[in-house]
Amino acid sequence: PYIHIGGDEAPKTAWKNSDYAQQLIKKENLKDEHGLQSYFISRMEKYINSKGRNIIGWDEILEGGLAPKATVMSWRGEKGGIDAARQGHYVVMSPDSPLYFDHSQTRNEDSLTRGNYNPLEKVYAYNPLPASLATKDQKYILGAQGNVWAEYLDNGRKVDYMIFPRMSALAEALWTPLDKKDWNSFEKRLPGLMKKYDLWQTSYSTAYFDLQPAVVPSPQGGIAWELKTRYPDAVITYVKGKSPDVVYTYTAPVVIDKSGTYSATISDENGKGNEKWARQSFILNKATGKPITLTTQPNASYGGSGGFSLVDGIQNETGMLKSQQFLGFAGKDLEAVIDLGSQQGINAISLHTFEQQGSWIYAPAMVLFYSSNDGKNFILMPGEVKRTGQKNLVYALPINMTTRYIKVQAQNMGTIPEELPGAGSKPWLFADEITVE
Repeated sequence: PYIHIGGDEAPKTAWKNSDYAQQLIKKENLKDEHGLQSYFISRMEKYINSKGRNIIGWDEILEGGLAPKATVMSWRGEKGGIDAARQGHYVVMSPDSPLYFDHSQTRNEDSLTRGNYNPLEKVYAYNPLPASLATKDQKYILGAQGNVWAEYLDNGRKVDYMIFPRMSALAEALWTPLDKKDWNSFEKRLPGLMKKYDLWQTSYSTAYFDLQPAVVPSPQGGIAWELKTRYPDAVITYVKGKSPDVVYTYTAPVVIDKSGTYSATISDENGKGNEKWARQSFILNKATGKPITLTTQPNASYGGSGGFSLVDGIQNETGMLKSQQFLGFAGKDLEAVIDLGSQQGINAISLHTFEQQGSWIYAPAMVLFYSSNDGKNFILMPGEVKRTGQKNLVYALPINMTTRYIKVQAQNMGTIPEELPGAGSKPWLFADEITVE
C-alpha cells in the first residue's frame, strides 16, 4: 500500500536562490522553503493517493507541515517519529543508532564502513516505543526497520557480513513481546545461529566474540590498553612493537608508558591462536591521559570517550573506519581545557581534526590556543596556527613558554556554503587528538 518518496536531505539554499522557487512560494502563499517542500510532498501525496496508494517518507517530510495521510520513517533519532505520532501519523522507527547496519559492529573493524558503532547487543535492546510517547499515541508506531546503505559496501558478501547476526537480533527484538525478550537467552543461542549461517553459506560477523580493545585512563595516571573477549576460557596475549621478542599473557589493562604499536590476539588453553589481531598505535605527549574538560558536549552519535578521546594517545589515521576515535560536534564549537598537572615548558601544541565534505564534516573555521596558570584566566597564545594535511588535518602552533592549563578552541564554520555538500545545513566538526610537546 505504500510508495516511499524519500524526501530527505533536500538542501534549501538552492531554492532560496531560485527565481522559480521564490515565485512559487509567493504564488502559493507559502511561509518559506520548508513550506515549499511541504507543498511538494502534499502534491505528491494527492497524486499517489489517487492511484490507491499512500506515501511514506523520511522524517524531513515533517518540515513545513506534514501531508495529511503520510507515514513517517524516523532516521535522525526518534524525535521525528515521536512528533509524527503525536500528530496522529503512522511511524516506522529507523534511527541510525542503532538500526543502521552499514555502521561498524566492532571497534576493531578491518574494512571500510560508514563509521559509528552499532553493536549487536545495542540492536537487540532496541524498543521502538519511546518512553516519552504517551500510551494513546504509541498505537501509531507500526514497528521498526533496519537499514544497510551500500555506498561503502562493494560486494554481496560484505553486505551479508554487515547484516548478520544483527538482522536476527532485530527480528527477535521486534517480534517478541517486551516481557519475553531475553538477551541472555539470545546470547546462548548465538553460536547455533552462526552454524545456520554456515549452512546457508553466507558470510556473517563474529564481532560479538572477537577481542574488544579499548583505551582507558590508567589508575596511575596516563593511559592503559584494556582487552576483553566473550570467548569462554580464552587466553589473551599481546606483544609490544612490530617484531617483539616477548609475548605477554594479558591479566590487567596494559599501562602504555611509551609510544609504539601494540598487538593482541586470542588463543585457547592449548595456545592455538585466533587469526584476528587487534593492533593499536600510540603516540604519547605531555597531554596524554591528563585531566580534560569540555565546555560543549559532543553529539551522542560521535561521543567517543568524552574529552578523554582528545588525550588518549591515539591519532586517527583511517578516517571514518575508526569513527569512534572522533568527537563530533553538529553545528557547535569545540572548547577543551587540559590540566598538565604542573607548570611545564612546552614548544608546540596541535589539534587533529578531520574533513570529509561528502558526509558534511568540514574543517574548523578557526583554531585558537590559550594558556593559563590558574585554570581561570586564559591568555591567547601568540603566533600563527598552521594547517597541514588533507582529510586528516593538523592545526599546529610552535610556541616557547611555560604553562599548566591549555585551552583549545575550534570554531565550527556555522553554515555549509553554497555549492558544497549539505549547503545551508549545520556542518559537523570532528576532532580526535590534542598533542602538547
